[in-house]
Amino acid sequence: MKKELVNKKQASTRSRLQLKYEKLLKDIEANKALKQNMEEGMKTVMPRIQNELSPLIEQRNKLFRQRLLRLDELATELGVGKFNKDWFEPYMVEQASNIMQQNGYGDEELKTIFEKYSDEPLLPDDDELAAYAQKFKDEFGIEMDIKEMLEKGLDTYMRENKDEFQHKISEKWEEQEAEDIRNYDPDAKKKVSKQDQVLMQDAKAIYMRLMKKYHPDRELDETRKARYTNITQEVTTAYKNNDFLTLLKLQIEHLEEKEADATFLAEDMLKRYNKILQKQLNEIREEIDFMKYNSMGLFDEFFDRNHQFSKSKFTRYKNKLKEEVADLEEDIQASYKRKKGWFKEWIKEIKMYQQEVMIQETMLRFFGFDEKGF
Repeated sequence: MKKELVNKKQASTRSRLQLKYEKLLKDIEANKALKQNMEEGMKTVMPRIQNELSPLIEQRNKLFRQRLLRLDELATELGVGKFNKDWFEPYMVEQASNIMQQNGYGDEELKTIFEKYSDEPLLPDDDELAAYAQKFKDEFGIEMDIKEMLEKGLDTYMRENKDEFQHKISEKWEEQEAEDIRNYDPDAKKKVSKQDQVLMQDAKAIYMRLMKKYHPDRELDETRKARYTNITQEVTTAYKNNDFLTLLKLQIEHLEEKEADATFLAEDMLKRYNKILQKQLNEIREEIDFMKYNSMGLFDEFFDRNHQFSKSKFTRYKNKLKEEVADLEEDIQASYKRKKGWFKEWIKEIKMYQQEVMIQETMLRFFGFDEKGF
């Protein structure tokens, strides 16, 4: 009776280990697929952004700028009015500043607008850019050129240096991981080497066991002989490639549980491999998160739940840009066809916009947040 309980306990333990192993293996394969999808998707989306979206974005930005200049032109010609001045002037300062911050501070016309409505000289907000640059330096050891950021604008600067920054960030993470291993365990290299030796022994044991059982020369039945040939080919390929995980999978699949020594070996290996698999899964997930973090918003905009490039999302985004460009062009044309009505409508829009901003800021202060959200 006692022996039966021990056997049941062993079977139960092995069952849990095997279930965990199978789940980890599936999760690894699934996350590998996600990573591969994202890598392939990024190779697809980057040229399309450059060729299809960038011209539209540049055109839209030029039209934003053109509309701001038109608002200034009509404000000078028609006048804003005493009661609208307090809404209009901050809006013009804000929009001019936003455009220059993204595209650089070398735009003399926008600089003139800023200084006209703010009644003070333009002083580029290098404090915010300096803080941004310092954060990059602290986290990744990357030196950023604040002067160049001011000249070109943050968007252009980050886009032009994206590949270099990604490379340096990857190097930094690899160095940090190696440092963490050394700090945690000075003998890590020795232990890794010892682990490799154990895995090689395990691989050889599985290989010999499976080859002995399924060698085709021992089988006379042609159907079974063909099956055994396929199995031994899989085993040999995995062994030659040092593919320990596939060998373990083949052992579990083809060795019977009644073989006591094989069952024991499977239990022992499953415990070790579950730890290795969990580590491998965590590393793949970290790589995926890293790719998302460095995608500069591309993942959220253009990828689906399987981390594949979504043509439909890309098309919708492109069509939205086209609509924005068309609306801006139409809006600017209207400013020449019916300038008084157009300007009056925009004064109303600006007033509503500024009131909404004021309400939001009031609510944030009421709940204890400052302008930065802290």
